Amino acid sequence: MATIIDIARLSGVSKSTVSRVLNNHPHVSEDSRTRVMEAIEKLSFVRNARGVHLRTQSTKTIGVTIPVLDHPYFSPLVGMIAAKCRKVGYKIVIFQTFYSIDEEYEIYEKLTENELDAVIITHTLLGEEEIKQKARDKIVLICNEPLQTKHLDVFSLDERDAVYSSTQYLLKEGRNQLLFCADEERTPLQRQRWEGFKQAHLDLNKACTIQQKISGYSMIEEGILLGDEIFSGHCKHDGILAGSDFLAAGLLSSAKKHGVSVPKECSIIGFDNHPICLTTFPALSSIQNQTELMVNDLVTCLLDRLGGKEFLTARKAYKGELVIRGT
Repeated sequence: MATIIDIARLSGVSKSTVSRVLNNHPHVSEDSRTRVMEAIEKLSFVRNARGVHLRTQSTKTIGVTIPVLDHPYFSPLVGMIAAKCRKVGYKIVIFQTFYSIDEEYEIYEKLTENELDAVIITHTLLGEEEIKQKARDKIVLICNEPLQTKHLDVFSLDERDAVYSSTQYLLKEGRNQLLFCADEERTPLQRQRWEGFKQAHLDLNKACTIQQKISGYSMIEEGILLGDEIFSGHCKHDGILAGSDFLAAGLLSSAKKHGVSVPKECSIIGFDNHPICLTTFPALSSIQNQTELMVNDLVTCLLDRLGGKEFLTARKAYKGELVIRGT
């Protein structure tokens, strides 16, 4: 197997010059770079990535946790994170947790064994203390989950306020029998949404019970099935806050099938303001998130942490906006 010494001999340059070429350093003459690259090709040289990692203590790889890859929100979120990281020289590895704590634990093992430079958590069932215990002193950032932390950087939408404002809007429009649809109710994000829903009722002296919450739905097909249950008989709900635009689209489809007029008989509000909102009739009202801004701030903070900068724990909450359309 060829080594850097072999390349240096064949190309007639020093080992340090070969190293600079391999690491894409700019201060190498074009002639030297060409000779080194020709020698690499002749010798069929393959760089030992593990050896590089050991020397530099860096893998240039960031782990990103998501519950499942085909989720309508997490898939584009990860795409944004990957694109932003790539621009600054980092690759990402996606880890699906499948809503399993054990799967999360395995990711932190890879982090502590130096297989990753950092981990970005977009979904978790763990609290800060458990995350810190598993990750030890490694770099962990939270993106999307509004986790209450003292020592972890968190970038998330103000989920409570977003749902609170949208719920108040419906209540003030005279909708008094609202239904709240959650995705995975064990997460901090869904708990905050539910708190916002309840508080909106409380502040307007409206009753709110646990019967107004259902969970475990996020996809179009699930929205259709749920809608078939809600709309097949006498529909007691005159407003629904769906946990995703895809779920909202499924509910709208089912409402049409059962002859329920939207929004006359039942209003529907989705979440994330995905382009699918513009493909339905009527067009779906939705809560606009701030994903692009959140990811930009996240990656800036990540680079600062990786660069060894010391600063107070970053915590940013972004304001959602209700986009009113036809539902």
